[in-house]
Amino acid sequence: MRKNLKTLAMAASGLALALGGSTVAVAAPQGDVSTQVSCYDGASSFSKASGRHTTSVFKTSTRCNDINLKMGSSGRYVKVCFKLSSGSFDCQSDYKWAPSGSWKVIATNVRDFQEFVFFFQTTGSASGSYAA
Repeated sequence: MRKNLKTLAMAASGLALALGGSTVAVAAPQGDVSTQVSCYDGASSFSKASGRHTTSVFKTSTRCNDINLKMGSSGRYVKVCFKLSSGSFDCQSDYKWAPSGSWKVIATNVRDFQEFVFFFQTTGSASGSYAA
């Protein structure tokens, strides 16, 4: 999706210059606000019961290039584990801090329709939103 937005921005820049525009349009940088809004518009809520490290299995979509997490009442250390075709999981090596109330990118450049779970460092209950 970001590639399409960048291509569109570059084409619009060329058209503006060809039509005699005096300003130069620049392709949107990665993390472009319109891409983020579109991704976050498809956000879903989650909750994890106490006594477990993992959430249920979720699946990425075509809306987001990354897996984003926004914790509810308290921040947590978390990583993503991707489901393999064998049924086992391959987890990121490091935890990332996901603060309460703001979005945090937990995994980047993920495939569309990839199944995954969030793996929390602690087993306390947790809830929030994710966009993937």
